[in-house]
Order: sequence, then C-alpha cells, then structure tokens
Amino acid sequence: MAGIVNAVPSGSFRRVTPSQARFKAPILPSRSTRKLRLSVDGIKGAGPLNGLLNSFYEKMQKATETMKEDLESAEYEGFSSDETVRVVLNGAQQPKLVDVTQAAVDQGAEKLEELVVEASKDAYRVSKQGQEERMKKYFKDMGLPMPPNAKLPF
Repeated sequence: MAGIVNAVPSGSFRRVTPSQARFKAPILPSRSTRKLRLSVDGIKGAGPLNGLLNSFYEKMQKATETMKEDLESAEYEGFSSDETVRVVLNGAQQPKLVDVTQAAVDQGAEKLEELVVEASKDAYRVSKQGQEERMKKYFKDMGLPMPPNAKLPF
C-alpha cells in the first residue's frame, strides 16, 4: 500500500498509512453505483416502489393532459341581473363573447357598463366554481384527496 504523504513542520515528508492520516476524504458512491435515476420518462432502477411510482407518474401525466384539454374546451356563461347582457369566458377565464340585447342598449351607456361588469363578474364566479369541481374530480380520479384550503393557480 502506497500510503498518504503528510507534511511535517521541519519540511521533510514521511509516509503514513490511511488509518494514520488525520484528514480522511469521505468515500462517495460513484455515479455508476447509484440505483435510481430520475428522467423525463419516470423513475428507472430496481426496487419494489418503482412500479408504484411509475404508475402514479403516468396517472399524473394523463390527468394533466385531460385538464389541459378540458380547460381549452370549457365555456362559462354569466348574466346580468336582468339577463340583458351575457358574457362567455373560456376555461382560462379569457372573454370569448359578450352578447348585449337591444333592451340593455336602450338603458343608456352608464347602465350598460354596469350590466357588462355584472355579467363579467357572474361569468368569473361560475368559471371558478366549475374549475374547482373539475379539480376535485381529477384529484378523486388519481386517488388523492383535494386539500381543503387549496388555492387554485388560475
């Protein structure tokens, strides 16, 4: 065994065995000895949890794709109190359509503004409720409980 060379105060060197060395480098596992590797395709490696983790990962991917599709195709309607103005929002809560009747126009510009705002707020409220219901459904389909005070990201 070659040993480790330590410097002594006199400037000369002496050989010591690894067990005599004062500072030992920690032995780290090499990259080739690590069992699990994360990748875009899921978790690869040996072990009993891999099947469970991979199936959960696949469920999450499917649920995410389904949520995106539903979000793009969803439409939510909101009405003014007298139902003379209708606002339609898409799943991303962007205005898609504003429908105004002649009766709303006849009420004047200021009243028309109020009716449009009222219908927009109603459509937003309806869209939030619809999204929460969909999220609960997706969590239930994945076998997870929806957190009670969860704030949705949209």
